[in-house]
Amino acid sequence: MKKVLIADDDESIRWVLKKTVAGKGFVPDLAEDGEKALSLLTRNTYAAAFIDIRMPGMEGIEVLERIQARKSPTRFFIMTAVRRPDAAARSTRAGAAEFITKPFDIAYIEKLLGEVAKESTSRERPYRSEAPEEWKAFRIVGRSRAILDVFLGVGKVADAGATVLLLGDRGVGKELVARCIHELGTPDGPFVAVNPSAIPRDLQEAELFGFEKGAFTGAETAREGKLEAASGGTLFLDEVGDIPTDLQAKLLRVLQEKEFSKLGSNRERKFRGRVIAATNRDLRRMVADGKFREDLFDRLNIFPIRVPPLSERREDIPLLADYFLQKYCTILSRPPRSFSKEALEVVAAHHWKGNVRELENFVQRLAVLSSGKLLRREEVARELAKADGALDFSTAPLEHVIEERVREFVGRLGGAIESEDDLHGYFLRQMEKPLIKVVLEATGGNQVKAAAILGINRNTLRKKLRSLSLLSRKRRSR
Repeated sequence: MKKVLIADDDESIRWVLKKTVAGKGFVPDLAEDGEKALSLLTRNTYAAAFIDIRMPGMEGIEVLERIQARKSPTRFFIMTAVRRPDAAARSTRAGAAEFITKPFDIAYIEKLLGEVAKESTSRERPYRSEAPEEWKAFRIVGRSRAILDVFLGVGKVADAGATVLLLGDRGVGKELVARCIHELGTPDGPFVAVNPSAIPRDLQEAELFGFEKGAFTGAETAREGKLEAASGGTLFLDEVGDIPTDLQAKLLRVLQEKEFSKLGSNRERKFRGRVIAATNRDLRRMVADGKFREDLFDRLNIFPIRVPPLSERREDIPLLADYFLQKYCTILSRPPRSFSKEALEVVAAHHWKGNVRELENFVQRLAVLSSGKLLRREEVARELAKADGALDFSTAPLEHVIEERVREFVGRLGGAIESEDDLHGYFLRQMEKPLIKVVLEATGGNQVKAAAILGINRNTLRKKLRSLSLLSRKRRSR
């Protein structure tokens, strides 16, 4: 029979837990202080251990730290009458699965023991990656035919020094591939990434090319741009399809002549580096529509590499999920955890619209939220259902989520909107009601707090509530 350790200096607590543990089919071992608990843990194997924080001689958290709980198969539960966040955090870092505050509910203890029994007898076993280390080179994880084609492309262009264009959906890992090309090319300079579309339009040129003192209002000192910063290394232009036409002409000159000049300067500077660009847009269609310069496209498209979405490399999903789980357990100081093979089947079958980025963020949440050392099918399916049931902004940067929603919205409008002002006003009217509704729900209906969050006067908020029919009947009648 499986054993459970109970370590507490309070005899009544030991007695109650002993009866509960025995009633669930486990053999209880008792310890009245930390030193005895450590001795028992050293000599025996336990399915679980309930350990009080404050005990004579040695505190419970120190017992966990001394026994190296993260490497132990035992599931540890720390008990305390003191509700302190720092104690909970330290317990978690030491390897505790749960932080239980006294007085505890016996039904909750029985529930935890039921989970331990289920984990001990479950047919689900930890997944062990069979991928050799070369498949994890430069953090690009995978062994599918699709990702091997990417590896081949990277190998061909890495030391060529030529311009590379990376094509693929959002979240597939284009920047990671760019870094891989950079590192394999053994450059003298740094890897400098810039996403022009994330920079205000009137600052894009200054950010990319730099500027001299007095070049424009507010330019009190000279500043180097991304091109100068990437000297001898790699300039990574993310979402190059979003660069405005006038800036495209200046970028073309950099690629053709390997020269550029700062804002406010007539002096030509040499660009000694390579350019890797990336986009999720169809640049050929944009050229045909007159939205992207054909000569710039020709200069960028010398060595195109397509990075596939997860839907085309499903066999890599278990490898990726396992890799991210180990990564975030280490980064977040969580106990080591593993997926069961059955849990990974659920993960692999899921449609990851946000690709590797979405998968990574989901696994990161699991690393934080899960308490067991084995992530089973049921738990993973439950968390996936939660993620699918809500608009989850954590699967991608907020700006990307908003941009995707706006694109979908504008696409549905078709030709109904004729100008940017029309679109702006129409979009604000559509956004206003759900925005105010969410803020009110978040503040528990407190209009003063809601108005402060929205940045408007309370009277203005009340007028909007009436016009948008958001005032309850009870309040409306007052």
